[in-house]
Amino acid sequence: MKKILITQAIHFDKKRNTYYDYVDIRLIKTFYRLGFKPITISNFFNEPEKYLKDLKVEGIILSGGSDIGKFPLRDRNEIKLISFAIKKKIPLIGICRGMQIVNKYFKGKLVKIDGHVKKKHLIENLVFKNKAVVNSYHNYAIDKKKLNRDLKPIFMCKKDRSIEAFIHIQESILGIMWHPEREKKLKNFDKQIIQQFILKTKKFRKKLFFKDKNEKI
Repeated sequence: MKKILITQAIHFDKKRNTYYDYVDIRLIKTFYRLGFKPITISNFFNEPEKYLKDLKVEGIILSGGSDIGKFPLRDRNEIKLISFAIKKKIPLIGICRGMQIVNKYFKGKLVKIDGHVKKKHLIENLVFKNKAVVNSYHNYAIDKKKLNRDLKPIFMCKKDRSIEAFIHIQESILGIMWHPEREKKLKNFDKQIIQQFILKTKKFRKKLFFKDKNEKI
């Protein structure tokens, strides 16, 4: 099984004055069922690249949970993981908050958005116009005007045209705003995106998102 790294969120218990790492067990289960061996990393490791040196992971997942800026330690660690993934050519997927931190890494901005918490909505692929219904649990959207030119939007919310997924045109980086793990049953749509991106990145790009096969990837 290919090892993948999954980041964790942080919870602060005021009564105990204690910080905890946590990850949705459904996220672990989802990737395990897709044929990967999930390994979590604590936010304690403020130099995650050293922790990963001997693990030989073949994918990195930046998980959801809490807004950017609430826990700077996590923000800094995930920024370092993005740099590590780029340097080592490791496929990286940002889920919800994870997509937002990728956007931050590439100097993008977030904007407040309504109607995207505990909702279902229709998204549309910008190239082939295929559609899917996804869940939504975020308070902020990516500012389209501030999106780095190397990040290519691939899915938009049909209703308000906010960016629901993007892919880096050169690096093995994918961002999705929905949570595949929170569905009662994993959708084939999500299964194909995750497996094909991690296992066959270039083929995945050409097959699903690019009309022109000569487009820079």
